[in-house]
Amino acid sequence: MHWALLGFGIGMAVWAKYFIVMQAVPLVLFALFDRDARKSLATLGPWIAVAVALVVMAPHLVWLIQNDFLPFTYADARAVQFKGVVDYLIKPLRFVLSQLGFLLPSLLIAAPYLRRDVRAPEAATKSELEVSATAFDHRIVALLAFGPAAMIVLLSLETGRDAVALWGYPLWLFLGLWIVLNARPLERVTLWRIAFLWGVIFIGTGAVFVIDYGITQRFRPHYAAVVYPGKQLGAEMSRRYRELTGQPLAYVIGTMWLSGNIAHYAPEQPRVLIDGNPARAPWIDLDDLRARGAVVVWVAGDPDVLPPIFRAVAGDAQVQPVLTLPLHLGAGVTQVGWALLRPRPMTRGGPEK
Repeated sequence: MHWALLGFGIGMAVWAKYFIVMQAVPLVLFALFDRDARKSLATLGPWIAVAVALVVMAPHLVWLIQNDFLPFTYADARAVQFKGVVDYLIKPLRFVLSQLGFLLPSLLIAAPYLRRDVRAPEAATKSELEVSATAFDHRIVALLAFGPAAMIVLLSLETGRDAVALWGYPLWLFLGLWIVLNARPLERVTLWRIAFLWGVIFIGTGAVFVIDYGITQRFRPHYAAVVYPGKQLGAEMSRRYRELTGQPLAYVIGTMWLSGNIAHYAPEQPRVLIDGNPARAPWIDLDDLRARGAVVVWVAGDPDVLPPIFRAVAGDAQVQPVLTLPLHLGAGVTQVGWALLRPRPMTRGGPEK
């Protein structure tokens, strides 16, 4: 039963996050090359897990094939190609250092809990040895904790593509288990040290956010996502569209960040045609979009000229006067170019030409 549950868990994880592949590949290699793990391949358990995982994943795998593996285009666009030999050294090392930086607060909190010697003490009693982790336990937990990050680094070197630091967050799910496995007994002194370090880091992290996103803006205004006036942008686009068309805003055409803010904050919560590319949003009905109209928004380039990437689906959109909104905390202003794609009355053959 536990193998079936493992397969179900893997299947659901693939639905939720494709980075499960970075966990699965080390596990497969471990099963092939580890002497003890290889014995399990002669049993039904692993194969039941694979079958259950495939059954759970099947609808999603079919969707991926039918839509040309659309979600992977995001990773392809973000994973920048190395430009020279030096990048093969600098970029993977930068990724590793970024992960250490992210984990540093957690490691500091856990420091009093870790044993200096991770081997079982020689003086352990028989009962203690019976409940202690085996060498196999240590190997597989270490693999689960560090294997995914190692896979990212190796894949980066193999493909010559950069790895985005934020991609490392889901890779460390088993680090806590590794820490517990290599921990000293949780005595009262150790517990108080952990609590003290947790409090210091918790308060320090909050203070850093307050200083960076609040206080420094008063003295050195700069752009950050938290100062973006998304609520005002959504309300203003909704209001202007209604004034010009007499209809609620149903669609937005633009980049993910800009149009996503409008989709979230506008009262109608319009749907988004990402980058004006139907392949990026195959769930959008273009006939319905033309029938109900849309706003096209952009910030790059000339705010008075419709960007070329939007002309294929909104070439006849009417460019409107630039929208200027103040950023929060006095961090400056943002200018948004936008155009109106007027609704077209429906005819029997589709939207009226």
